[in-house]
Amino acid sequence: MINIDFTKSSSRVYYIKPQDLRDYGMERRGRGGIGRNRHNAYDGKEETKHLTKEEREDRYDDLKGSIKTNGFNEEYPILVMLRRENGDDKIFEGHHRLNIAIELGLETVPVRFIEQQPEYNVKGREVKK
Repeated sequence: MINIDFTKSSSRVYYIKPQDLRDYGMERRGRGGIGRNRHNAYDGKEETKHLTKEEREDRYDDLKGSIKTNGFNEEYPILVMLRRENGDDKIFEGHHRLNIAIELGLETVPVRFIEQQPEYNVKGREVKK
């Protein structure tokens, strides 16, 4: 889990159309293309690598059911990291929730912007990505 220094982020949560985030190209590419959906849910994530494909899909379905029933939890906004990849702003956390919001036709989702924070190797040297 990456610790984020939220003092280097917006304290404000913005409400943005989920399809706009997709149209702006803020989703990162991964296995299976852009975005996260039921079929590639949680692929490549360290904390879920022990789960079967069916268990990952069930986890996605549970999240979708929760959002459908209870709405989008504003305590967990989609995090957009500014200038992460090739100078482009990218979603840092919330890929699954974004896709679910689009599937459910939600009008807006809560979004918070954070600054890119440098990563350091074991020798304390900044790692450029």
